[in-house]
Amino acid sequence: MFIGYIQNNEDKTEQIRQYQAVQSFAKEQGLKLDCICANYTFADIKEMILPQTEGIVIFNISALGDGLAQIKENLLFCREHKLQIYSIEEGYHFNENNLTDDFFKGIDIAIDVRSNLISQNVKKVLKKRKNEGVKLGRPLGALIKKRLEGKEEEIRKLLAQKVTKAEIARRFNVTRNTVFRFVKRNGLEAKL
Repeated sequence: MFIGYIQNNEDKTEQIRQYQAVQSFAKEQGLKLDCICANYTFADIKEMILPQTEGIVIFNISALGDGLAQIKENLLFCREHKLQIYSIEEGYHFNENNLTDDFFKGIDIAIDVRSNLISQNVKKVLKKRKNEGVKLGRPLGALIKKRLEGKEEEIRKLLAQKVTKAEIARRFNVTRNTVFRFVKRNGLEAKL
């Protein structure tokens, strides 16, 4: 039994095209599709995997994740569960024989190379802009909007009620460290 998986796509025409491609591919290959899933994340698909599931048919490899690291993680999941993966658009067929440690080392190298290339390109662009006289970074004196600004009295009352700084951080959607610094900087800590 195989699961068909179509990437979540706002373009309904594209979704129908992928659905039909998965159906046709499964029929040509003699694969029994239990279902074709659309509008799910791959994490949802992982939860649908049953012991009798042999594999997954996807339209293209990008259905496995938003980046190489996520694709690698999902391929590792498939290897651990002895699942085959057919990627129609690229013509890939992954199984436990070709999902080797060397294959995953290759993905790791590709991730590192891509990261290094991005870093080098950013450095080149920044250096070029600096040489052109463009001032980089936040302008001096720029007003920085603080999330807790203007909430001093509310935070003082919460602290007086013995509400923890961690809970205050959750309520204001900031980190605990932000709350600790804000309380200290503004002298909000209740004196004992």
